[in-house]
Order: sequence, then structure tokens, then C-alpha cells
Amino acid sequence: MTPIWQQSNSLAARFWENGIVEDCPVYDMHAHMGYHDSIYFKRCSPEAMVAHLRRIGVRRLVFSHDMALAGIMRNAEIVEICKQFPDILRMYVSINPHFQENIKEDLAMFDKWQPYAIGLKFLADYHKVPVTDKAYEYAWKFADERGIPVLNHTWGTSPFNGGKVMYEATRKYPNAKTFLGHCIFGEWDYAARCVNESSNVYLELTAVPGERNRIEQLVSAVGSKKILFGTDLPWFDEYQAVGGVLAAKISDEEKRDILYRNAQEIFGNDR
Repeated sequence: MTPIWQQSNSLAARFWENGIVEDCPVYDMHAHMGYHDSIYFKRCSPEAMVAHLRRIGVRRLVFSHDMALAGIMRNAEIVEICKQFPDILRMYVSINPHFQENIKEDLAMFDKWQPYAIGLKFLADYHKVPVTDKAYEYAWKFADERGIPVLNHTWGTSPFNGGKVMYEATRKYPNAKTFLGHCIFGEWDYAARCVNESSNVYLELTAVPGERNRIEQLVSAVGSKKILFGTDLPWFDEYQAVGGVLAAKISDEEKRDILYRNAQEIFGNDR
């Protein structure tokens, strides 16, 4: 059998040849920004990240700034970063459950921050507060009432955002568009259950392309229209993640769903 990257005019072959596929834009639905004290990032400034994104053909990057998640920066400052690159940058409003007043103040500004603010970001594992805790209730209700995205960092067996906790949250807030970042990594059955029992839950692929045959299994379990592309940039690299999707043994149409079509449906007019 001819390797997928050698199949004439396939998305993979075109990407391997050119490093970009002009008619297959990329929507990265899970990214960050800013330096980190414990690791070297080659590209963590807005300018460096955007230059890298343009090379590979990213149409939209939706990020939450690490300093906002930590409570060091406020979300209003992140909006100003997006305004520097309005054609490509969008943001999640970072929700830190330890700063309740900040949550209320920031969500009161959500409409004024559009089109840059498209949803919310929860990082429960790091904040050590379960997503089902009352500390997240105000933000969950806000998203549920409006039907907007909530990107959750999830990880298998975590008491804060593992399979059991995320299943409970998706049952309680069915109207929010819940993105399961990292696909509840390791609890694949729970990930599929959350998606298949709700019309508003999506898997997000950060860290998954490094798992052999995992993308194929997820597509088989939930279908390509329920999977979003993401990288965790600058923690991981766009080329590795895009290459992982394009090398998967799924159809080019399914790859297009993952890389941009599903996100375009969520973005609506702001494509």
C-alpha cells in the first residue's frame, strides 16, 4: 500500500511537499501565550507566534494567556493583544476560581470584547478545584445560557477534570459548547460517552497526535464532526500536530472536518 504522504494530491502529500495546504486552513482551538519560568519556549510572544502560524496556514488561533490563568494579568489586557493581530487571534476569557470578583467583572465585559472573546477557559487541574464546584458555577451558567464554548483542560482520572467529573458537568450544563481539551487523556471511553450523549460536547486533540492510532480510534468512536484541532502552542508545535492529523488513516474529508470545518461552524460569521 502506498504511504499516505505519497498518495497523489492527498492533503498529506501536499503538506509534506509545501509545509502548508492553501485550501485547508487550520483552526487551532487550544493555545496559550507567554513565557514560563521552568521551560524554554522558542515562540511565546504574540509576534513570534503569529509569524509561525502564518507559515503553516493557521486561520484562527484561540488562546488563553498563562498569566491570565494565573491571575497575574487581567483578561482586558489579553483583548489588547488580540487587537494587534485581529485577522488571526481570538481568546478564551480565563477563569480562575480563586478570584470570584474578577470572574464577574470580566464576564460583564464579554460582549464588548467580541469578536475577540469567543468563550471561556477552565484549568481546574492546576487550580485544584473540580469543575463541578460552586466556584465555577457563575461561569458555567454564563456559558450555558449563551451557548458559548468552554475549553476545559481535562485529564484521565483527575478528581478536578477527569472523566467522571466532566460527564457530570456536561449533564448539568448541556447548552454550553464544552470542549474536552486533551480528550480526557487516558479515559477514552468517558470521552466518547460525554460526546455521544450530548449535542454540544467536542473532543479537542492537544497531545493526542503523538498517540499511535488514537485519532483513528476517536473518529471511529464519535465521528469526525465532533473533534477539534488544538496544539497547546507554545508548549507543542503546529507542524507536529498538523502532521499527526494528516498522517492518520482517515479520509481527507474527515481531516478537513477536524482541521477547520467543525471550528468554522462554531465561529459562524467570524470565519
